[in-house]
Amino acid sequence: MDYSQILQLQLRPNIIDLGWGHPDMQLLPHAQIQSATNAALHRWGGVMLTYGIDHGVGPLREQIADWIAQHEQVRPQLGEIMLSAGNSQALAHICTMLTQPGDVILVENPSYHLALRILRDAPVVIRGIPCDHEGVDVDALSAVLTECQQAGQRVAFFYTIPTFQNPTGTSLSPARRQQLAQVVAERGLRIVEDDVYRELWYEHVPAPSLWATLPRGTVIRLGSFAKSLAPGLRLGYITADVATIQRLAGSGLLDSGGGIAHFQSLIVSEIMANGDFADIVSLYRQRYGARCHALHAALLPLQAHGYQWYRPTGGYFLWMRLPAGRDEQQSLAQLEARGISALPGQLFSQGPLGYTALRFSFSLYDEATLGHAGAVIVDTLSN
Repeated sequence: MDYSQILQLQLRPNIIDLGWGHPDMQLLPHAQIQSATNAALHRWGGVMLTYGIDHGVGPLREQIADWIAQHEQVRPQLGEIMLSAGNSQALAHICTMLTQPGDVILVENPSYHLALRILRDAPVVIRGIPCDHEGVDVDALSAVLTECQQAGQRVAFFYTIPTFQNPTGTSLSPARRQQLAQVVAERGLRIVEDDVYRELWYEHVPAPSLWATLPRGTVIRLGSFAKSLAPGLRLGYITADVATIQRLAGSGLLDSGGGIAHFQSLIVSEIMANGDFADIVSLYRQRYGARCHALHAALLPLQAHGYQWYRPTGGYFLWMRLPAGRDEQQSLAQLEARGISALPGQLFSQGPLGYTALRFSFSLYDEATLGHAGAVIVDTLSN
């Protein structure tokens, strides 16, 4: 069947495309969502088909709060949580409501390339802060804050993905977390935390979110069901202090259109209530964790040729730094000729990275395919 007029994902014949950070459609919980949809329609009837409350439906917000309390030991109050149409919509909404023309937004460098596109749609200045295997360089962050203060520039917020970052797959280290907490306390920095990969851990439970550990009013956390359930639901949530949630929920957008993803929210509420959500997340951890291991293991011979990466412990991505002098575009062209596609590191940069890199996603393909792809990558890039 031709899905070219339906799906964002467009795969090419005879290409193993490791560039797409999409879930495997074969793993998506079709049966559970179908059952939950029928149950929700039976329970709610026409209530599902009309405008919803601006914050998003209360039952699901309560269930999300319970899930957060269970896994992060801090429970948001109902007034500290609202629903979104996923993290992309939430980030755009935050830019609309909480920034002014000329504001500075700080981002990790590298960072999620499509989030950078969203931020570039706003009339703001974006500045990249270097990051490494421990996360953002907090000393560099503090230095840029000083520069902005001296220049009379307002820093609206720092956008970060501290847990299984896209593209690097790394998480903010405990030492860096402590440093960041000190900067927040001393400099009044506000953080927008993209927490989309939190549920997809493969070895160890990640540290609690920045929202859960830093003082209220300093972090706006973006959570999503895109990776933990299904992206087509277009459903996520925001946790923040009451004043910020009221500002976001009180927008003209929601006054006019009602609560975001109202129909989907009541479906997901059924999935959380009947226990399917926990089972689906557990299955994803098993399957994507095995895929992560398969790609990592297949690529290991490249380390003898100067290629560097840290084994991902969650999320979708492996970030490979190339040896000095190795060109990204040339490497990609060589891989394309062998039937493998990936994304260049420069795509994720906000300013110079100081090195070249490729991002590989292991979410779309099974272990056998990833093992084959890894062998081809090794054979191609080791010559």
